[in-house]
Amino acid sequence: MKIEITSEKDNPLRKRKEYWLSADHAGKETPSRQDLLPLVAKALKSKEDVTVIEKIFSERGSARSRVKVMVYGDKKEVPREKLEKQERRAKKLLEKKQAAAAAPAKEEEKPAEEKPAEEEAPAKEPKEEAEPEAGEEEKPEEEEKKPEEGESEDKKEEETPAEEPKEEPEQKKEQEEKKEEG
Repeated sequence: MKIEITSEKDNPLRKRKEYWLSADHAGKETPSRQDLLPLVAKALKSKEDVTVIEKIFSERGSARSRVKVMVYGDKKEVPREKLEKQERRAKKLLEKKQAAAAAPAKEEEKPAEEKPAEEEAPAKEPKEEAEPEAGEEEKPEEEEKKPEEGESEDKKEEETPAEEPKEEPEQKKEQEEKKEEG
């Protein structure tokens, strides 16, 4: 990774020097603050504990980033919030790396003889038809089938076979009794 100093400003009121750097990271993603910190400190010839990376701006369409860096004269002059924020970021990055390293290790521990989850899962029960929610009305199937343009309703009815009305069990018994008597 190549780092160039683009601008330098002395800020005596805050007891620091402010730098704008250009980091060229060809073929790689935008570097994290923790990855950049040792390189920036080396380029600026300062200590890592007094160097704070304020912002990293990735340039769109290229593998370059602009980096805003603050270098304080002494560790006591570094604002406590900035140190805490830098430590939190370092801790968070470390946790992510450990989680990423642990994930592939867990996958390798699985025995090859295990059945896939699909085979182990019990068969799903058929879902019952959901009742319409408040405000929704059930539409009969006939209304859903509308004739297309140029076709008449009579033609549609001829194409679809007529369904026989379903009879109740009591009605069937009565009809069977009538047939036996008659």
